[in-house]
Amino acid sequence: MRHASDYAAWRQAALDLDRLEGLETWKQDDASDDYDWQLISERLRLIRDLSRRRDHARLRHHLRQGLHWNLGNLGNPRLYGRAHFGTKRLVGEYVEAVAAALRDLAELDEPGWDAAAKRVFFAEIAKAFGRSSLMLSGGATLGLFHVGVVKALYREDLLPQVISGSSAGAIVAAVVGTRAPGEIEQLLDPESAYYHFWKLLPWREIWRRRVLMDQTQVETAIAANVHDLSFEQAYRISGRIINVTVSPAGRNQPPRLLNYLTFPYLMVREAVLASAAVPFLFEPVRLASRDVRGRRVPYMPSLRWTDGSLKSDLPILRLRRLHNVNHFVVSQTNPHVLPFLARRAPDKPTLLGGLREYLSSTLAAQARSLMRLGRSSLPVAALERGLEIASDILEQNYRGNINILPDVTLWRYINVTRNPRMETVRRFILEGERATWPRLEMIRIHTTISRALAECVQRVGSMPDIKRRAAAEPVRRRPRVAAAGG
Repeated sequence: MRHASDYAAWRQAALDLDRLEGLETWKQDDASDDYDWQLISERLRLIRDLSRRRDHARLRHHLRQGLHWNLGNLGNPRLYGRAHFGTKRLVGEYVEAVAAALRDLAELDEPGWDAAAKRVFFAEIAKAFGRSSLMLSGGATLGLFHVGVVKALYREDLLPQVISGSSAGAIVAAVVGTRAPGEIEQLLDPESAYYHFWKLLPWREIWRRRVLMDQTQVETAIAANVHDLSFEQAYRISGRIINVTVSPAGRNQPPRLLNYLTFPYLMVREAVLASAAVPFLFEPVRLASRDVRGRRVPYMPSLRWTDGSLKSDLPILRLRRLHNVNHFVVSQTNPHVLPFLARRAPDKPTLLGGLREYLSSTLAAQARSLMRLGRSSLPVAALERGLEIASDILEQNYRGNINILPDVTLWRYINVTRNPRMETVRRFILEGERATWPRLEMIRIHTTISRALAECVQRVGSMPDIKRRAAAEPVRRRPRVAAAGG
């Protein structure tokens, strides 16, 4: 598994190791305290029975009220922390049976089940069930790890439609979100992208601007990687909903989540540049938009924006509200966060693990209290601003439902603000892939139903409505019969 060069080889080695360690027996045994296996087994039997008897009315009734995310605790991480590949057989069979039933209903043609009824049915279930999102954190050059994560998900057709990015993650999200689906292969080849983002300013400019790095170099790099589109244009071309977080440079402004719904005419490149503008390294950025004539113009010229990860590295709440997301896959590379996150899904709770979690949360709470005290007490504006940034960083949640993390090593921290050589780029991307492989089957199972629902919504959305079609067709009059003797 450690030496596998691709996912297929890693998967086979993981399955072999599960057999050698006797874990296949564990998978075949449905019973477990980690999920409600009796409920899932009962519902699976009912779905199979109704499908076999073609009792579609009862099947629709059953699915309409019985599909919920994490039903019976199917999303419990401990279900996926025991074996090297996969989980209980019952879990996979249940989600596949539900997905198959949904697809069959989308294709079904019977009285009382026309296109209009299908659209209502699948739209309501999809809204109730929710969907998944990929969230890419900040991390400077460590953000190259995200490319490997995206590559692994894309190759297995598991890349979510909704993607958010902050700072370095915003760059990767924008590269994906400004390309047509068939063009994403360009991202998977390290030779096709430009990775030189860092250039130190001359000392005189550092003193004058009060920042260390030349922002024109970042602009050049973003322009080489991200197509020059508005958020609305990017959505139409890629079909993906990219979300970029930015933080206000001044006061009296909340952080923003930029996407095709909230800011359709904003330009993606300037949004990404702002999201990557780390304070003290880069100057704040003014956003740009398109006016009614399609010309590029400043957006709210008096406002400037900075690094999105400062206040909203993972915009979970906004994604829930805007895009009906309730399942989050997080690729986390922030250097200040990684040492405090667990490397793998938890197994059975232990006293040592609980004590570690208690100490970590206690220290974080104490640090937040000290930051708030300093902000309210110190009269020096520069110190107050620094404490505000530190407080915002400490108060954020940096975890999702599934977390993909790089190892914490000195080599990674040395390369945080370096322009990487191609050898380093390839290493970061491969590490992102390797870190994603153990999570792929978990992601596949977690998203099987929501992906099936998305397919069904798209399928029934393209079906013609019989009533509307009939209304649009010209009325054909019956030929008149000539009267006798006429």
